Amino acid sequence: MKVIATSKNHIKVFYDEVHSHAATHLHDNPELAPLLQEVITSLELTGQEVADHFDRHRVIGRCDVVEVIKKDEIVYAVRKNRENDGLVPFVKNRIGDLCQTIAVHLVPNKDASYTLSSAWIGKFNDDEPFPQSKEANSDSIAFWTSHAFIYGSQEIIPDTETTLCPW
Repeated sequence: MKVIATSKNHIKVFYDEVHSHAATHLHDNPELAPLLQEVITSLELTGQEVADHFDRHRVIGRCDVVEVIKKDEIVYAVRKNRENDGLVPFVKNRIGDLCQTIAVHLVPNKDASYTLSSAWIGKFNDDEPFPQSKEANSDSIAFWTSHAFIYGSQEIIPDTETTLCPW
């Protein structure tokens, strides 16, 4: 576990540099680390879970999830360190929209520290469970039929890509 930042009230936030969702997002988008440090150092962490997005009041990058349109070229693949999510949609012919928000998920630990579970440029409502995951709900298929990740924004596991919709 590596410290990514310390909160305003001196609480350390760690993340698993190899096997976590956070690690893959930080690897795929090196601009995330300083943005996370900016957000975390402004927070008072007092034992609550943090699952929200934060407006930075400036363009900080491109969202990696977009609403799909009929002419989009969609493929499905499994993301690295996210095998339990199953196949997720990617759009190949688009770039992400410019974005001012960073989504952050921090989980409190028993020792008063926190773990960075995940983070991405975008909004927290982009975190609807995937249709093939254990957490799938009645909204999952509708959301992920109308939204997709930008192809290349996240590492996929080789040989998992398909053009057939899995749901």
